[in-house]
Amino acid sequence: MQKRRLFLALTATALVAGAAHAHDWNWGGGERIKGSGEFASETRDTGAFDGVSLTGGFKVQIRQGAGNKVELKADKNILPYIETKVVDGGKGRTLEVGVKRGYSISTGNTPQLVLDMPQLRLVSISGSGDVKVEPMKTGPVDISIAGSGDIKLDALQSESLGVSVSGSGDVSGSGKTGSLKISVAGSGDVKLRGLEAEEGKVTIAGSGDAEVNVSKKLHISVAGSGDVSYVGSPEISTSIAGNGKVKKLN
Repeated sequence: MQKRRLFLALTATALVAGAAHAHDWNWGGGERIKGSGEFASETRDTGAFDGVSLTGGFKVQIRQGAGNKVELKADKNILPYIETKVVDGGKGRTLEVGVKRGYSISTGNTPQLVLDMPQLRLVSISGSGDVKVEPMKTGPVDISIAGSGDIKLDALQSESLGVSVSGSGDVSGSGKTGSLKISVAGSGDVKLRGLEAEEGKVTIAGSGDAEVNVSKKLHISVAGSGDVSYVGSPEISTSIAGNGKVKKLN
């Protein structure tokens, strides 16, 4: 009898978990489109771009290539409702990815993007996206998260790197850059101990934490309870208002 009760309890738990998973990717406003569960992929011709801006919970892989390429994977019936368009800006051309206006999407299969690009200038997330940047050598790069998104940099080599986190998003990675500028507003974490920089500036407002690796000059400003840890022996200047701490790592 006890075994039967245990089996029924486990079965009920599994059903609840499955039902929750079937709707774990859901945003947008307007007509609701439910994923069919049939995963499909397509390659889109968007033209050249050097930046990426995401709205929603996409999973993205960015690779360095000779040209631009966009491969999108999602439920087959959802693909037509995901927009990928390139917008010209003052600093470059940005690929904007999101759900078409007037629609919302519900699916258990997280839409995925594989992007090839010769140079990377910008990665921007609004929402809960997940981005991984594969090894790349490029010019100045700016990264921003508004929400709970995550960005991971793998062996990035850039002229400079700017990181802005608003909310609970996280940025981590490794590589090398000339100058590093970090701004955290909220509870987000920036863990770049594995990314070597000559000069750095870290500004935290809230409870977010940062780890950096700086060799020459480092300025730290904390308003709140955020902590900044650093590797290296730079010339340091600090401004602390609150319970925040600065710590040297071995």
